[in-house]
Amino acid sequence: MLNTILDKLPPGPTMFFGAIYVVMPILPEPHLVQKAVMLSQGLTLAPIDWLDIVMHSSGGLLALAVYRRSRQRAAEAASASSNPMPSDDEQA
Repeated sequence: MLNTILDKLPPGPTMFFGAIYVVMPILPEPHLVQKAVMLSQGLTLAPIDWLDIVMHSSGGLLALAVYRRSRQRAAEAASASSNPMPSDDEQA
């Protein structure tokens, strides 16, 4: 079911906007970088900070999933074209 959803998404725009969403806001620093610094300093994160991590990570995870699925479909198409299925006449 997930593959059918990923197949309907256009890979180029999905990966582009997913990557943009990961680094937003660009100035003064991306939220994911800010949260990583906070975690590395041992600061306690509020629930809104965890929501921020999930929201900004989701675009990148979606972009990664679409990229992997498009590569998988390309590999399946390449293997299908190099190894065509024999017809009924050829099997006999």
